Amino acid sequence: MTAKDFGIGIIGTGKYIPKKVITNEEVERLTGVSAAEIYKKTGISKRFIVEDYETASGMSLKAAEVSLKNARINSEQLNMIIGCTFTGDYIFPAMACKIQEQLGAWNAGAFDVMANCTGFQVGLTLASDRMIMDSNNKYALVIGSAIQSRYIKWTDPSTAIYFGDGAGAAILGQVPSGYGILASDILSNGRVYDAVRLRGGGSSYTINPSNVNEGFQYYEMNGMEVWKQVIQYQPIVIKRVLSKISKKIEDVNYFIFHQANLRLIEYLMGKMKQPMSKTFTNITDIGNTADASMAIALNDAVEAQRIKRDDLVIISGVGAGFTFGATAIRWY
Repeated sequence: MTAKDFGIGIIGTGKYIPKKVITNEEVERLTGVSAAEIYKKTGISKRFIVEDYETASGMSLKAAEVSLKNARINSEQLNMIIGCTFTGDYIFPAMACKIQEQLGAWNAGAFDVMANCTGFQVGLTLASDRMIMDSNNKYALVIGSAIQSRYIKWTDPSTAIYFGDGAGAAILGQVPSGYGILASDILSNGRVYDAVRLRGGGSSYTINPSNVNEGFQYYEMNGMEVWKQVIQYQPIVIKRVLSKISKKIEDVNYFIFHQANLRLIEYLMGKMKQPMSKTFTNITDIGNTADASMAIALNDAVEAQRIKRDDLVIISGVGAGFTFGATAIRWY
């Protein structure tokens, strides 16, 4: 069997959202920014965060189990597990290896990738490329996972108003030729490397007694720079991936975006002259869940039957660094 005989598509999805809710009113008490202003600026009304005992691997496991059930396969059929996260249980080893052990997926190779909020799209790209190159890789699990609440200074409005926790997962498998992932594209702009960052714990900013009070362990974000990067480069990467399959923006049936900011998604769709009915948003109810957001949004759109067979779907995100990605899928 050759790559021309089959495609690689998403055959099952799953998600996990923690139970503890943080409303805009609670964020208002901590930051001084009114609940109404938070909603006006972001479109977010609440976000969910983990309990003290919860872990990134534990959230990911729950999302993975749902995706396996929906794909109607068992864990021992997996050939690959890719964890997409920058908030894993440890700096190393890879969270995906913990998932392999928890699932009992003994036939799967496992590793993590870090592309921040576009991590899930990058993970899909890596998995599908390997599965096309080696047809012995029948099934792959790609997980986007984020525990951000432990890295947020909740009195800092530049970050506290946006972020929540969660995990999403997808199973990739062989589908008929012409369906599944048709093309992917990734571009980056390292000139704004420091616009969104978490320095603490990196080799340049190890946490130690002399700097523990300097705040390196918290997110830092220049929100205006994020906005500028998204509106400039995300349409470019989407057009680039569509050009690979000789399609245009208007040919796309549905868009799944990183859920960074509802107002940003609205602006992006307007810039591309596409109606909001062609995209799914859940940021109002769960906030920005980083690496997990596209996986969760995809799961929710599938469950709501918003994506139909033969639809041309674009999954696109932007992550700190900056990394921009887009994947074109003919849905099966």
